[in-house]
Amino acid sequence: MIMDEDAHALHDDATGKLERQLERSQLFTHTALGEGFAKIAETSSFLYGLLDLLLAKGMIHEAELETAVARVREQMQAGGELAGPGTAIRPDSGATTSGMVAVDCNSRMHVCKAVCCKLNFALSVPEIESGKVKWDLGRPYFIRHEADGYCTHLQQSCGGCSVYKDRPLICRTYSCAHDGRIWKNFEAMELNTEWIAANLPPGVEERRIGTVM
Repeated sequence: MIMDEDAHALHDDATGKLERQLERSQLFTHTALGEGFAKIAETSSFLYGLLDLLLAKGMIHEAELETAVARVREQMQAGGELAGPGTAIRPDSGATTSGMVAVDCNSRMHVCKAVCCKLNFALSVPEIESGKVKWDLGRPYFIRHEADGYCTHLQQSCGGCSVYKDRPLICRTYSCAHDGRIWKNFEAMELNTEWIAANLPPGVEERRIGTVM
């Protein structure tokens, strides 16, 4: 059966998005591994050299060193300080919509172009495990964005959310009313175009820490 042009276009678009995510996942993996091994090698060289020097001078004893290393390792594990590959999971904070300034998004969409859907954030464990919200394979476990910088769940034809009923808690509790990154003047609908151009995709492909929702 020959697919019509619209079906071909949808298939090609879906394939292109999948390929981009696979490329980002490979880039993330290789980059994280490369950086990790480089840091480990540099740190190991310095540390072993220092220990050899101190042991040779009799300034420390091997048994005492082993005890101290074990103690510090336990403390770091207990405090969650052992570095990982850059993944992040948002803790459930119990945030609510209480006190949130309601925003009439429909009246502002022609100005802001749903720019808040370019902001970045990590998903919580329940959101990840639900399977209803997609996370970025190039930056686990952050909300997935497409090449234009917008959230993959944004319906750009209308500005709606394709997973609105299951949208992340942070999306439910976020309000742009007092977000100076978005608005220079909220009441006058004056957009902060300078910050947006300097910090958000596609002008800036990787979302910086300052773009966290």
